Amino acid sequence: MPHTAKHSNGIDGLQMKIQIDLKAADFEHLWIQSMEWQNNDWQSQASRFEPTPIFSWQYAYWFDDYAALKMAEGFINGLGKNYAIHSDENTGDWVMLTNYASPCHLRKTLVNA
Repeated sequence: MPHTAKHSNGIDGLQMKIQIDLKAADFEHLWIQSMEWQNNDWQSQASRFEPTPIFSWQYAYWFDDYAALKMAEGFINGLGKNYAIHSDENTGDWVMLTNYASPCHLRKTLVNA
């Protein structure tokens, strides 16, 4: 697996880039909870998220593991999709908001059609 390490001006002083090939099915195993974000009245719970989220995203994915979150970010970036990361102060997890529909959401859409 190719990787490069280079010095950075970051707090830790080291940055590493690792290439991992992920498929949509792999993305499904990274998050612990997901749901449609729009039209679910999240505005009434805005104070539980830091920073305050935008409510126009389509989907929310929760992560309880930082490494899984970073892999998910790489996957979404690789697709060229936009996203935002917030902390969920009620659960102690991170939440990724995006318009990317994972396979489970695509199946729900097909079943409800």
